[in-house]
Amino acid sequence: MTVNLEQQEHFEAFYQGHTGHAVILLPGLCGSELELGAIPRLIKQSGHSVIIPRILGYSAHTGITSYSSWIETIDVLVQSMLKSHSSVSLVGLSMGATLCLAVAQQNQSIQSLVLLSPVLAFDGWAIPWYHPLLSIVYKLGIRNWVYREGPPYGVKNHELRRRIENAVKANKVSELGAAHLPAKHLYQSLRLVSTAKRNLFDVVSDFLIIHSINDETASPKNPDMILQQASSETKRIIWLSDCYHIITVDNEREIVVNETNNFINQILDKVQSQSVHDTDNIGLVIKDRNRD
Repeated sequence: MTVNLEQQEHFEAFYQGHTGHAVILLPGLCGSELELGAIPRLIKQSGHSVIIPRILGYSAHTGITSYSSWIETIDVLVQSMLKSHSSVSLVGLSMGATLCLAVAQQNQSIQSLVLLSPVLAFDGWAIPWYHPLLSIVYKLGIRNWVYREGPPYGVKNHELRRRIENAVKANKVSELGAAHLPAKHLYQSLRLVSTAKRNLFDVVSDFLIIHSINDETASPKNPDMILQQASSETKRIIWLSDCYHIITVDNEREIVVNETNNFINQILDKVQSQSVHDTDNIGLVIKDRNRD
């Protein structure tokens, strides 16, 4: 698989920066750029390239494919970006964060990850009791159904929730993403979760997790699992308390946007400083003090 950077149908958005660093942004499953809030804009202001890929079977209105093809698409995109950029970061929201983990497990050239509300288990307080049974129903061959999101729609902010609810009733894409998920999409997302959870030890990229302690979709056990099992040198987490799952647009969105951009730049500065230090030491010669 190859990615032609000249073909716009491969991207929801593409901005060429000037720093030599590329940031690939991944909304939630069947989501859109709206979910990412002001993150793309702030990263552009830092001078980095910003890429929001259109992933067949993952992005909204792109059909249905296997979760492994989602991983491959982003892996190939990372490799393509590294041909024209010196480094790459991944930022993902919800299932996009899970996809970031899965890609980083097989591509250790990724400099940093920002994981926003990562999902490794659907164990939040608003998840219906029957959710664990959905994969069983699917495997039994009952597949002509959809999973509909219900209140609170991932947000604590009442005004935004009202707007999202109106969009859901009209079957439109909103900050929530798609109004519903077909069974095949949901099943593939569960397989992605299983893969990402199984191989956390293979993650070596520096990462930041931002997660709400009140997340109704994924409990605090999700980031705890990543922190405990990933092999990264730098592991940071920021806990939020005044929002739910879609933290990029909820009450504490400014913290999310600023900390995402700050972390990417901090890791970039750290790596560049290490590179300069290593280069300076190449010509260092320790003289024998017993010789003239």
